[in-house]
Amino acid sequence: MVQSIYLNSRISRYAGLLMVMLVLILFSAMAQFASFGLIQAHVVSFYGAQAEDISFALQIAYAGIITTLPVQFRLVKYFNTRSYLLTAFLVGILINIGCLFVHDLFLFAILRFLTGVVTCVIAGCLLLVLFSTLPESKRMLVGVSLFFTLILTCGLIIGVGASWMVLRTNYTEFYYVLIGLQAMAMLFCIIVFKPRPAMKPFPLYQIDWAGCVLFMFGSIATLFVMIYGPKRYWLADNEIKCAAGFAFVALALFLYRQAMLKRPLIDLAVFRSGKFIFAILLMLLFWGVKDSINLIYGYSALVLGWNSANVVNAGMFNIAGVIMATFIAVKVIQAKKQNLPKLLLTGFSLLFFYHLWVHVNLTPDLSFAQLCIPIFLHGFACGLLFVPVSIFCMASVPQSTGMTGIVILTYARFIATLNSIAGFYTLQLNYNQQYKTSFLDKLIPESAVFSQRQELYKGILISKGYTAGEAAGITNMLIAKAMGIQSQLLTIRAVFFIVMILVMVAIIILLIFAVINKVKEGR
Repeated sequence: MVQSIYLNSRISRYAGLLMVMLVLILFSAMAQFASFGLIQAHVVSFYGAQAEDISFALQIAYAGIITTLPVQFRLVKYFNTRSYLLTAFLVGILINIGCLFVHDLFLFAILRFLTGVVTCVIAGCLLLVLFSTLPESKRMLVGVSLFFTLILTCGLIIGVGASWMVLRTNYTEFYYVLIGLQAMAMLFCIIVFKPRPAMKPFPLYQIDWAGCVLFMFGSIATLFVMIYGPKRYWLADNEIKCAAGFAFVALALFLYRQAMLKRPLIDLAVFRSGKFIFAILLMLLFWGVKDSINLIYGYSALVLGWNSANVVNAGMFNIAGVIMATFIAVKVIQAKKQNLPKLLLTGFSLLFFYHLWVHVNLTPDLSFAQLCIPIFLHGFACGLLFVPVSIFCMASVPQSTGMTGIVILTYARFIATLNSIAGFYTLQLNYNQQYKTSFLDKLIPESAVFSQRQELYKGILISKGYTAGEAAGITNMLIAKAMGIQSQLLTIRAVFFIVMILVMVAIIILLIFAVINKVKEGR
């Protein structure tokens, strides 16, 4: 391990122990950000709000991350690393204490935004520390793979504990677990980091705070539009229309400032590279279609009737796939960098087969073992793709642009997540309504199938002791429930078919890209 300017020389002798501590410190920060994804229903019931309100409050933390990230890379070079992290964790503990007593959704959203800021401060600092412990040749590959693999898997890992707790105790008790993790991380920071790093503070030259504020409001307005837009028929709603206009103006002003300033938060010169734009489009597609796994988790809960513990247990197969594939991807790229296009093709091909499997095999009675197959396949595909796509993006960025590549990657993640939330919801709404309407057209007395099913249910219920009137009412409820399940299954299959087409387009483009590169090399 390379001797780092940030780390205590005594602990640096034990490379394995040091890496475990650094990962646990990073995990403690990420846990607060990603902890409520799989127990969202409990958060909804606690605040007595609509699902979209809670989704907005949870996702606003990401707005805090992308707002802080460009500034973070300046601040971390100025402040004492250990004091900087200890202060961030202390603020995180205070935020969790605040969440224990806050019952107002607006205040909860503010605390979640601050959670994103704290997460970014810690994660951004740890990313630089991880880079400093690795040789130059492995810095980008190993550092990025370790860092972003934890981001991919953290939500499900912390979801294991969260789902176990909420089924056995009060939802707010989980905050005590988060506080305990952060206290542990503070102890590790004291052990791992030097009291005074061996570096001179980098002056904070002209940080664009005005641009930071513009971006903050623009990203929050964009988040509002994408979360609430599908449920309010987009621009037909005046609030959505105003928010969309505000987001456009704020983000346009932000980009204008970045183009004009000598020391911008992000260097727009990165967009002069066609290779980088192509890489970002791949990243957007990958993160967008990756979130289709949420439809499987929703299907397992709503159709199969699984509780959150069973959903998390199935999700562990996804984590196993991510970790295994990431390890393979890192080893393959280390062996030969020219293997990167092959990894991209393999990863997208596996994503295609994952969506094909679900499209063909989705039924109302899949077992746990059957459903774990596509869940593992999805994780394995994501593990194969994330490191190559990230490395492809970073390699396409001119070195003079500094950390702009990582910042743009984070922006792309935010945009893709919002697109998947809005896109999958809109598609489900459209197809669900379409299939329900087609079913209703067939629920008429003249339909032999409908009449036979009615008589079957009535006969069973009457034999169980129900009166004819009660049997007729329950029969209608059972038929309505069956219709809803079938509509949802057909909807998921239709959505997965569309995603299959998108992934196939990506595979074709990658093949064309590979052929063009081969021709250029031949010349």
